[in-house]
Amino acid sequence: MNLSKFSNFFTIKVDSLEIEYGSRKLGFRLYKYQEEVLELSAEKNLIAIDAPTGAGKTLALLLAFKRLFENEKNAMILYPTKTLIEDQKASISKLIENIGVSVDVIPVDSDRLHGYMLAKGYKTHGEALYDILSSVGPKLVLTNPDILYYILRMEFKRGRPIYRELAKFAGIGIDELHLYWGASLQILFTFLSLMKNKLRLLSTATHDPTLLSLLSHLEGLTRVKAREAEKGAKVRHEVDLTFVSIKPEGVLYGDDEAEKIANTVISMLDQVEEEVNPRVVCIVNSLVFSEKVAEKVSEREKDVSLINSLTPRGERNIDSKIVVGTSAIEVGIDFDTQALVFEAIDTASFIQRLGRVGRKRPGLAFAFTPYDNFRKLQKEIPQNGKISYSELEKAVKNSFTRNPSYADIAGSLHGALIQAGITYTLTRKLIEKDRPIRILANIFKYTSRILPSSLTGICEELVDVFNNKKFGKEVYEKLLEIINANKFNLPKRLLEVLKSFVKIGVRGVYSSLPAYILKYKTLSSIDVGDLGKMDFEYVSSEEEFREKIGSPPPDIEYPILVIRGVLERGYRIAICPRKFEPGELFLLSKEDIYVRAPDDRLQNKIAKLLDGVLAYVVYGNPRDWRFSALKLIGGEGWVVLGPDAIIQAWLDESTYL
Repeated sequence: MNLSKFSNFFTIKVDSLEIEYGSRKLGFRLYKYQEEVLELSAEKNLIAIDAPTGAGKTLALLLAFKRLFENEKNAMILYPTKTLIEDQKASISKLIENIGVSVDVIPVDSDRLHGYMLAKGYKTHGEALYDILSSVGPKLVLTNPDILYYILRMEFKRGRPIYRELAKFAGIGIDELHLYWGASLQILFTFLSLMKNKLRLLSTATHDPTLLSLLSHLEGLTRVKAREAEKGAKVRHEVDLTFVSIKPEGVLYGDDEAEKIANTVISMLDQVEEEVNPRVVCIVNSLVFSEKVAEKVSEREKDVSLINSLTPRGERNIDSKIVVGTSAIEVGIDFDTQALVFEAIDTASFIQRLGRVGRKRPGLAFAFTPYDNFRKLQKEIPQNGKISYSELEKAVKNSFTRNPSYADIAGSLHGALIQAGITYTLTRKLIEKDRPIRILANIFKYTSRILPSSLTGICEELVDVFNNKKFGKEVYEKLLEIINANKFNLPKRLLEVLKSFVKIGVRGVYSSLPAYILKYKTLSSIDVGDLGKMDFEYVSSEEEFREKIGSPPPDIEYPILVIRGVLERGYRIAICPRKFEPGELFLLSKEDIYVRAPDDRLQNKIAKLLDGVLAYVVYGNPRDWRFSALKLIGGEGWVVLGPDAIIQAWLDESTYL
């Protein structure tokens, strides 16, 4: 490959990785760490599995559940995305046959639940879900955090019977643990606390020490790590890895950069000899940039698939010669590819993305990294030489930052507020008719019960405050010092803050809008925060669809967003709350929100969705790009939303301590 077009690059050979074999056989020989998980599952109920990508973590989960299945008990594995559930179903069914048990494997996500409801003649998703969970076992349910959270919140019809069926499950597996952070991590922690007498297994290739420190409060956490061996089981093959530096901004977005990435992908395709698809996989950070790269690649190779958040499940083809995608293909999918091009700006994304190549055969990889990280890697890695996989992991960890999980917020006042909000969403149907002060007392009492004793001190003190009817100074000092005391009057305003969590989904602010993806002619949904990246129309009728889109209208419910594609730059959705103080948490009010959007009706829709959501205004950029946020009209700032607003406030306060 001609590398002259890159000004800063170097190439190394990453050795294959072998891990210890165990002594036990189940028709095949287990790895040592899998054997340890199997043995520990008989006596421990909280196990964290640490193993490289492609090293059989899914099999380890199933081995731990084997004893449960043999005793006619049920288990559940939680995956972060719907795509991952689909990908894992076939491989898990085969693995279950190999370990010699008979289990029904049942995928459950919103799409499948809707199909099951229609097939069985039920009127609601809740009836369908109850039928699935209450059916005769043993069964293994594969689901995602969204379904779980709605069960915990009793949002489904027959909510209490569904929760009782969930409580009967004897085993819980959490895959790709590194993808949980902030409020989603506290929701996961709450779930693990509620299921404390069950067998719980957590797995990832990139464990976060801070997150593990939080989980250790659950008591009895045992870690199992796959250990490298000179003569063992080969779980990763040799990879020729080239590092390329990105310009100082550290972000790929321009047309010239898309051209370079596309050229690299096509050049690697020429070096791949075996007829195995996909032959080249390309993973980048930006939705917009993935579209650009796929378009430029398709000019020279027609057999290319694009997989990002706009791609419907049925259109996600991984059998093309070339697959271009975003983080949607970063984890779980078992690519048998020989060549990989990827962008990485943090430790987890580098390790996870590199794990897509070299799983079943030797491979080639190009890693595009920000200039500062590139320079650090140059010092850490012997150039034009060989390096072991474990030495490469160490070099990456020393050269990149880790996306923070914010696990340490759980023990702070800010974390107590998040946990109380989560608790309110789980218990509000039980206490809604109580007087406000009784509601607050119960919320913090339930919060104390959910969390282990080492983290309940703040909430227990708040329970004492409420029970003693000291509503003023003490409560402000213990919790609401993070909120402007002049704007929040107890107990009503505190209760409104906690009620704002009802609009919070498991991944952030629950503010998605129905959308019709024109390219695929299929229904989907778009988060308000992502609208700034979209080229869209707000369409209210069939006639308007014909007028604005210029094609026959589909049989869909109006009004709806019609997504034509993505925008390269600029935000078409921005917000200006009329009453706010920068640097302080406040509640958005529909009457006080001005939204700038292409359509008056869309403005009203967004304002209604954001009504009652907790917010925090920052000038400049939010402290973390993953936060739910909308651009601030008339200034260089953002409105951070929901639990992310609390984390932003916590980070800002911590900076000045």
